[in-house]
Amino acid sequence: MWILALGIGHGGLFPLVLTLPVVIARNAAEAGQISAMAFFVGYACAALAPVLIGSLRDGLGDFHRAFGLLGGLTALMLLPIVRLYGRHGRVDRP
Repeated sequence: MWILALGIGHGGLFPLVLTLPVVIARNAAEAGQISAMAFFVGYACAALAPVLIGSLRDGLGDFHRAFGLLGGLTALMLLPIVRLYGRHGRVDRP
């Protein structure tokens, strides 16, 4: 059941991530800049997280603190999303 729930969530999240810059941007150039920033941060996190989690697991002997750190980072990543969402309400639409 968990794998099914995660698969559905991930499958719905991917199109959202691809369309969010287009929805919140004022023009095509800004959409490109937001997309570049999002992919840069996303790929950097994806590259560094396994090394960080492995180091914490080796140093501490378990995954509890490592997963707590990932949860905290996830919560921090919501802050820019809230900021972008607040900005969306101020965008002039024809």
